[in-house]
Amino acid sequence: QINVNYQGKNIPVYMTKDGQYMASSISLITTEAAQTTKTQTQQTSVPKSDKPKVELFAMTYCPYGLQAEKALIPAIQTLGNKVDASIRFVHYFMHGDKETAETYNQVCIREEQSAKYLDYLSCFSEDGDRARCITKVGVDKTKLDSCVATKAKDYYAKDSALSQGYGVQGSPTLIINGVEASFDRSSAGALSAICSAFTSAPAECSTKLSSAPASSGFGGVKGGETATDASCG
Repeated sequence: QINVNYQGKNIPVYMTKDGQYMASSISLITTEAAQTTKTQTQQTSVPKSDKPKVELFAMTYCPYGLQAEKALIPAIQTLGNKVDASIRFVHYFMHGDKETAETYNQVCIREEQSAKYLDYLSCFSEDGDRARCITKVGVDKTKLDSCVATKAKDYYAKDSALSQGYGVQGSPTLIINGVEASFDRSSAGALSAICSAFTSAPAECSTKLSSAPASSGFGGVKGGETATDASCG
């Protein structure tokens, strides 16, 4: 039993321990069914195009943003240049100075050393060790430092403006062809969400990717966790 205070009244709500069912005196809700319905509704409203534009808005230290990034990376690598995909950043910070610094770090790698960005992001999602990943991936540190000092704020300002323009309210938020979409934070789910936006889906859409939701926060990609709508923000 969970006691919820609503408009000055205590209302008892009951939930099964596995989190699958919740009931009040009004209704019985199946959380899995509710999520499926929401996902289907959002995805059917995404317009189709020959080359879908995919933008994932996240925060660098948001555990659910990291989860979505880990799920999305294999999907966009599978589709290659057949999709216009970007990892972008929301218009606010919630995790202190370290997040501001890492956001500037990532926008600079993304904009000026783009071929190394996804590899860097995959590495960073393992343990958050920026220095290790810069060395491992071979990022040009001198070029990166110069960018952070002189250009990072301007690069981030563009992401921030896009985030506000789309009405992003949480990390992660997936935008496909200008419309908010949803997926179960698995690589297979990410591929399916993107491929549903093609006018004519390419052969790569048949690629078998992991259907297990990625782990939230730092750590290995395969978490096998129950995917949720949880976000930062």
